[in-house]
Amino acid sequence: MPDFDLILFDMDDVLCHSDRKYRAAHLAKLTNTSPDRVWAAIWGSGIDAAADAGIISTSTYLREVALQLGAPFSAEQWLEARKASMTPNPSVLSLVEEIKKDYQIAVLTNNSELVGDNIDYLFPELRPLFGDLIFPSSKFGAAKPDKACFLNCMSLLGVAPQKGFFVDDKAENVAGAERAGMRGHVFTGHEGLQERLQTEGVLEAVQVP
Repeated sequence: MPDFDLILFDMDDVLCHSDRKYRAAHLAKLTNTSPDRVWAAIWGSGIDAAADAGIISTSTYLREVALQLGAPFSAEQWLEARKASMTPNPSVLSLVEEIKKDYQIAVLTNNSELVGDNIDYLFPELRPLFGDLIFPSSKFGAAKPDKACFLNCMSLLGVAPQKGFFVDDKAENVAGAERAGMRGHVFTGHEGLQERLQTEGVLEAVQVP
């Protein structure tokens, strides 16, 4: 049996496909501005990263984006565009269903409290699998790949980092988890994840659709 107790999953581009360009275009239509301006306001300005790290609140985030855009901007618009840009990854969700039979599972996503508070609207498929163990990085006052994000999350879960296994599509985030003492896997597709979990003894060598 593997020597870890918990498997921690990233959300975007692991459990679901997330298209930032589509989100920017969708928000541009909602706010009557351009996709480039939306991109610059959210990702180019550093506002999104600050929200992910818990440095600014949702209300500050929304106000600052509105100022950057020079247009009214609401949580409802942000959530509509966020949801429209997300597509569940059924193959990975099927793997998660198998894993949870024998292991504790949780989600750690680089996102703000706006995502954490509205996850049932944005990604309703998660709750039946993960219950309440769905965490935005903002909850921990740091964002991946900062090892503090992982250490604080594992502390909350009551699991030693050495007993945790982390899955993320970004190599730098997996490296951050490893610096925190966890083991990790850089996600490139469900086949590779399935093979790694079979190698680790988490899954039997059977085909999971």
